[in-house]
Amino acid sequence: MILPNISSGVYANTKNAEAAVQFAEWALLAEYDKAVKAYADCHKDPNIDDSFIRTLCQLDRYYLGVFICNRHDMLHPWIYERCREVEANRDNYLDLWARFHYKSSIITFLGCVQEVLCNPEITIGILSFSAKQAKPFLRQLMQEFESNENLVRLFSDILWEKPRTQAPKWAENDGLCVKRKSNPKEQTIEAHGLVDGQPTGRHFQLIVYDDVVVQDAVSTPEQIAKTTTQWELSLNLGSTHGPRFQYAGTRYSYGDTYGTILQRAAVKPRIHPATDNGAMDGDPIFLEKERWEEIKKTTSTYIVACQQLLNPIAGSDIHFRDEWWREWEVRPYTMNVYLMCDPAHSKKKESNRTAMAVVGVDANYNKFLLDGVCHRLSLSERWDSLKKLRAKWKRAPGVREVKVGYERYGAQSDIEHFKEMMRIEGSSFPIYELNWVGGGGSQSKKDRIQRLEPDLKDGSFFFPYPTNEKRLTSSQQDMIERKQKFLNSRKIVCKDENNKLYDLTTWMRENEYRLFPTIHPDFLDALSRIYDMDPAPPLLRRNKVLEPNAEASF
Repeated sequence: MILPNISSGVYANTKNAEAAVQFAEWALLAEYDKAVKAYADCHKDPNIDDSFIRTLCQLDRYYLGVFICNRHDMLHPWIYERCREVEANRDNYLDLWARFHYKSSIITFLGCVQEVLCNPEITIGILSFSAKQAKPFLRQLMQEFESNENLVRLFSDILWEKPRTQAPKWAENDGLCVKRKSNPKEQTIEAHGLVDGQPTGRHFQLIVYDDVVVQDAVSTPEQIAKTTTQWELSLNLGSTHGPRFQYAGTRYSYGDTYGTILQRAAVKPRIHPATDNGAMDGDPIFLEKERWEEIKKTTSTYIVACQQLLNPIAGSDIHFRDEWWREWEVRPYTMNVYLMCDPAHSKKKESNRTAMAVVGVDANYNKFLLDGVCHRLSLSERWDSLKKLRAKWKRAPGVREVKVGYERYGAQSDIEHFKEMMRIEGSSFPIYELNWVGGGGSQSKKDRIQRLEPDLKDGSFFFPYPTNEKRLTSSQQDMIERKQKFLNSRKIVCKDENNKLYDLTTWMRENEYRLFPTIHPDFLDALSRIYDMDPAPPLLRRNKVLEPNAEASF
């Protein structure tokens, strides 16, 4: 058995304590029913003293929770198994458990209690997405240490009888300080926000991450990136001598911070979905059947896939799959080109981006992303980008026509300005208002974007291949030999409002395509507007007959 790190002087050195160790080792492998009965019998045995109970609390998290902390709601074999699993391997695991499955109770609440009982000199930092989400964990621990008389009696050398008046620190904002010999600046347990209140300068022996990913953490690509960056920075809060890390959470998106942690293999995953097969049609492993069916009826498929199955891809009815992503190496020579714009009327950081998507349509109605931008633009910058993109593709070889569409609800003031600029600059071209009234009149971005699915699924929508000039494909090399290098795909490199370069295709794939529908997908929305342009294949011009008609009479 892997025993907690019990500090010197805390572990009771009696025969009953030794018996408790043997009991805990037996319980680790015992069946649920037998273990629960044995726990109950301990409290009836006159030979069992406080040192036995105390030691068992330090060694057995399930016993501590059910019989000492009075969490009788945990009387369930699945909860028993999870306690055993966590006890065997506590650190450097990312525990992703379905919502309502006691991950916080077992890992954060009981885990912190047990850590303190084993070593009162420990310093623990609980980190959640925000301070608002972190404080309830500390509040729960405060209440337990204040009101659990049995716990205070068993561990009177560690826990205060009246902590609100006796403890050096005992508040949600300041942290909790138990009886200890050392005097570090960190309290025994503190709770902080990952993105809004990291305690710079503190270093904890144990950091417990609980729900660092919530709905607010995946609201925008920027927020996802910020959460990930703040997690990276928070690793510096660990002590210099062998810091320990524990993670507990639930998925919210394919590309959330937990996804990044898993991708980097920063910790080992321990995943427990709500069903036995990890799918919608599986049997619930912990929830009652009726409760499971209620969740599926009242919650969207995607949310169930994320929070209950812990697999965002399982909500595939609205999620774009990686296998649908197809790339073009060489574009067709003859195309009609459509430029769609979905403007944002501000360059403020919190505003949406202006998205302009240039899509080519060939003779077979295949669609090719050719060009575009997606960042925050002022009105004058929108006009400049629009006219340059149109001019670029108007003069591109093989392009039969270029049509420009502008989102209706952003069009009026913008188009008035554009017409004035056309007059001043001596050029003119039509701009069509984009107004989708499908879906029963709905103007939902999600509904509009889902129109892309048939073409994506059928393999008739293509994105630029990330061409490497040093390693061209055979098709691209052939175009160079034919003096038609202009047909080869190129990276769509843009400069954003902060003068930083970005690859539009890569950015859209990682921050919108893979995260849809959990974020605001500005470029995908502009891309979907191709269906509002009534796209048509180019008219192919027949070669002139250069030889006389063989059937003509002389």
